[in-house]
Amino acid sequence: MKIKSFLGKIPVGDNFPCRIVGIVNLSSTSFYQKSISTKETIEDNVMRMIKEGADCLDIGAQSTRPIQIYGGEGRINSEEEEKIIQSALSIVFDFISSYDNVELSVDTTRSNVTDYALKKGVRIINDISGFKKDQRVAQLIGDYDASAVVMASKNEPGDVFQITDIIEELDKSIIIGEKNKIRPDNILIDPGIGSWEARSHKHDYNIIKKLKDFRILEKSIYVGISRKTFIGKAINDAPSESRLYGSIGATMIALVNRAHVIRTHDVKPTLEAIRVGETILKY
Repeated sequence: MKIKSFLGKIPVGDNFPCRIVGIVNLSSTSFYQKSISTKETIEDNVMRMIKEGADCLDIGAQSTRPIQIYGGEGRINSEEEEKIIQSALSIVFDFISSYDNVELSVDTTRSNVTDYALKKGVRIINDISGFKKDQRVAQLIGDYDASAVVMASKNEPGDVFQITDIIEELDKSIIIGEKNKIRPDNILIDPGIGSWEARSHKHDYNIIKKLKDFRILEKSIYVGISRKTFIGKAINDAPSESRLYGSIGATMIALVNRAHVIRTHDVKPTLEAIRVGETILKY
């Protein structure tokens, strides 16, 4: 069984190169402070990631860093999130239209932000709640014939951590999406790597090791590994600024275990590592 999906207009799956999604982080309280884009820096950051080979740029305004580690500072309401996304897209769309091979994604769980982004021309919504927080997100994606990345979630993002439970909740998200007329090949799955409120970093090691188990859902596998807590824990509690090499190491294990999309802060080194890995695996 060969898996094929679409990340916007970009084909993703077993017969395609692993795709790279660059993180465009607009939250001032990100766990990785060096990744933050402001009005003054967003254009330069986006252009750099495009030139480095990103297939897609994922723009997010809401901090999702673990509350149990960093506290709840930085959470914003839906109106503020929409304002930030509006401002960012007004800048990005001015120059990205000349790059036909690059897609834009918006990272949100809220229907007002989804509605604005899709009206503006964004073709991918990355919902870390898997449609569990606001099912109108799925309805809007279906209405616009857009793509969705759904992360494993029961009630809150990251609140499932056993492989069987992650598969069950992702399947529920897929059903919600398809009931709302999202085409099956426009849904990608994210097992939800990260030290979320309900789980330990040790679960992330198991998820990456068992990525192939998620193929049972017949969807392209999208993973966010970049500089997360589980990497720091493996290298003497290294801070996010010192987790690049560890991120690449984890990315290579994910690649071997059939990840189709990697979301990263560090496009160039991640892309080069993946291309070398793919060359070896196909030799």
